[in-house]
Amino acid sequence: MANLSIDFILNDGLRTVKHFWHHGRKILTLGLCRLVYDTGLEEVMRLLVIGILISTTLASITWTTKTPLPQPLAGSGCAVINDTVYVIGGRDSAGNRYRTNYIYDPVTDSWSMRTDMPTPRAHVGAVVVGGKIYVFGGWVGSTASNVVEEYDPITNSWSTKANMPTPRYAYCVAVYADKIYVIGGMDMNGNIFNSVEEFDPATNSWTTKTSMPTNRMGPACAVIGSKIFVYGGSISIGGNATTICESYDPVNDSWQSESPISYRRYALGGFSFQGKAYAVGGYDYSTYHTTVEVYDGGGWTLETPMQYGRQSVAVGVVNNYVYVIGGWNNGAWNYNEEGSLPIGVEYERVNRDMRVEVGPNPFTELVRINVKSQDYVSIRVFDPSGRQVRDLYNGFAPCNISWDGRGDDGARLPNGVYLLFIDGREKRETKTLNLIR
Repeated sequence: MANLSIDFILNDGLRTVKHFWHHGRKILTLGLCRLVYDTGLEEVMRLLVIGILISTTLASITWTTKTPLPQPLAGSGCAVINDTVYVIGGRDSAGNRYRTNYIYDPVTDSWSMRTDMPTPRAHVGAVVVGGKIYVFGGWVGSTASNVVEEYDPITNSWSTKANMPTPRYAYCVAVYADKIYVIGGMDMNGNIFNSVEEFDPATNSWTTKTSMPTNRMGPACAVIGSKIFVYGGSISIGGNATTICESYDPVNDSWQSESPISYRRYALGGFSFQGKAYAVGGYDYSTYHTTVEVYDGGGWTLETPMQYGRQSVAVGVVNNYVYVIGGWNNGAWNYNEEGSLPIGVEYERVNRDMRVEVGPNPFTELVRINVKSQDYVSIRVFDPSGRQVRDLYNGFAPCNISWDGRGDDGARLPNGVYLLFIDGREKRETKTLNLIR
């Protein structure tokens, strides 16, 4: 860990970060607080100072080679239950698809097997809800599958669930509020999808949701707060890997654009850790990436690269370690890399309670919105149909802003009741606004 000295701290609120050099060392100034790192500012991933509260995360990931997967596999599904990593299905260099269900124990650095999945398939996603693993679709023989299978680790058995509406593979999958979202992907006819389908394990049923703005196959996704971030992928076969990042709000069934990743690539791995999204590996049709990027609300930054460049990896997180397993680089690989993830060191926990005041309400021309919090917040306005009409603010609170009753396009909105959403990293507040002209 870097040697940190704090010269002085005053209760001066949050200020814009500025950098300068002093005696060969980089110094970070934030308001009236000065923090000096002997090893250089590039080791600082995030700094948050509110009054005398300090929260800092130090880079960087350290990669270590662990016991390899028992056989080379690419496009496997990956899930973690009880600190054990499951690597399910996948393909070999000859294109054979597998039903295998390998488990990895990070404590003993050893592999074993569980009951095989009923359907051999590759380029699948796997997630956990209620202590069970769900695997969707995938590449099966000469077709894309819509089969859904559930694995119960307690009974070591599989069962079949309701078919996914759209057969697909090379999609990404995420869980929010115990519901599963399958996003993008492609079929064997070369169709690349932007569709989103929601699976509810409690009712064994599917619902079609608002489509992603951009058709993509091979994207990665990660859940940050109340949003699913979908990044990278390819918008056509044989080229056009992209840097696009879009986020989906499951509560409002809506999408918005986010900061793009730094390097275009598809079939990359994705995961979230401590409120950050990570992008690992992937392929841009010329290079198999070792690249690792991290997103923390303000854009993507580079992390320590992996040792081995590859696409179609299995990725699982156990405690503060990520395991990047298998993958493809001119053939299926069995490599297993462990990355130690940077942990936020909190000298005192930031209080993220939120209080919101609005007025006047009803209003005719201008309503003021006062957010009292020590958090990063997003403030948006929706019309009665649930459509977002104004993106008001994305930044740190406390803040005092106003809305003039206009949409994002600058046009005056009609009279009516509008819904104000204030989203922090850990809390959401809603207010009803009554516009009367």
